[in-house]
Amino acid sequence: MSKKNIYRLVAVFIALTITGVFMLCDLGANFTPLTKLFVIFFGGIIGLQCVPAALLFVSMVRGVFKVNQNNSLTENGVKS
Repeated sequence: MSKKNIYRLVAVFIALTITGVFMLCDLGANFTPLTKLFVIFFGGIIGLQCVPAALLFVSMVRGVFKVNQNNSLTENGVKS
């Protein structure tokens, strides 16, 4: 079994464990099972969308600092 498949299985196991614990616990808000699944589903969507956004933000910041180091400009904005 490849390393990639092991990571996938671990991620699925963690997701199922978190879902199971969330479904079994009582949050005091009188959530029905369908409401809990709704919250889990949209929480997963938001979580999955944050990962690419964070990667893009980090690469954007790296690019800005790399450009500033490689292209030194004078005070009037002209390349030296």
